[in-house]
Amino acid sequence: MHMKILTSTLLLAFIVQGCRNASFENIKTAAIQLEADANGRGPGDGSDNLTPGKNPNDQSSREGPSTGNPNKDDSNALPDPNPNPNPNPNPITKDPAVPATVTLTADVSSPSVKPGKKTVKAKAKFNEKPDVPDVSWSIEPDPTIPDPGTIGADGTYTSPANNKKQFTIKLVATLKSDPKIKASVPLIVTEDDQIFARCTRGSVAFPIAADVYQLNSSATKLPDYGNVNEAKKVTTVCMENYAVSPRDFSTGFPDVTSLDEWFSLKTQTTLVITQAGEYEFEMNSDDGSRLYIDGKEVIDNDGLHNAYGPGPEESLAIGRKFVKLTLTAGDHDLKLNYFQGPRLRIALELKWKKPGSSSFVYVPRESFR
Repeated sequence: MHMKILTSTLLLAFIVQGCRNASFENIKTAAIQLEADANGRGPGDGSDNLTPGKNPNDQSSREGPSTGNPNKDDSNALPDPNPNPNPNPNPITKDPAVPATVTLTADVSSPSVKPGKKTVKAKAKFNEKPDVPDVSWSIEPDPTIPDPGTIGADGTYTSPANNKKQFTIKLVATLKSDPKIKASVPLIVTEDDQIFARCTRGSVAFPIAADVYQLNSSATKLPDYGNVNEAKKVTTVCMENYAVSPRDFSTGFPDVTSLDEWFSLKTQTTLVITQAGEYEFEMNSDDGSRLYIDGKEVIDNDGLHNAYGPGPEESLAIGRKFVKLTLTAGDHDLKLNYFQGPRLRIALELKWKKPGSSSFVYVPRESFR
């Protein structure tokens, strides 16, 4: 009891003697030290985590890292106006990128065109600018081509009326503001009777794309295209329309000239209907064929058979089938699969009788896309 009174008296005396600026931590430390002395314990015996021989008021004697002045209240300190100063007071500014060189390029709506005054459209453009260049068009002269066709001021090319041998021309665009700047694009003009054109997809001039498959010589109907034992894809060609009348076929395809029998065409295009109503379709083939419109099979003309035609062996109607369909105006998905068995005759014709018409005509190129 006397010891507690002594401790309290000493503590009060310490405060009264003017240590007004001492922190609470100083007072607590002093009180603990006085109590330790009164109980006969010396500093540094582990009673208050003090370091032996150190001044208890020295914050550096406390264990752990120093946190600065314990008597300083930083709660109202202003933030550093530049907490992340630029280590480089004079940064190097990069020069702006040099613009890419603007060049003139030319393109054509179809890589090939048939003779017969058929048209395709050529266009010129800048590679880095949206502006439409003002150009003049011409056909690069070639003395080996007697009639290369013509090209108009707007880039519309018109093929010659007839052509017995395929040739390639160059359509040239010349920038009017600087005639030294030119661009060209090649264009293939096919033979008169060429059925298939080299391509990878349909175009304006040849809107029907056809994957060509080689078949087994034992085939009697259209193959399962997913079965490599029945059909092996060998190339892709394009067609203007389905207007292959009964004829001999021995030329093969542009990239597979030896393939003139035991093959199949898996064709696809878009049928564009401008007038809604009832359409009657006629499909004639040698050998088998099937027609699908909007995913539905509408004509099954499969199997080994001749086509309907003018020859004695083609006088039978077995190769020709008909169907009537009511179609809405707009685009319709069209697929036609065909196969040729043994050589030599082939045929693949798709005709229609439009609403109000009394006769069948080939579905024209303009109705495919």
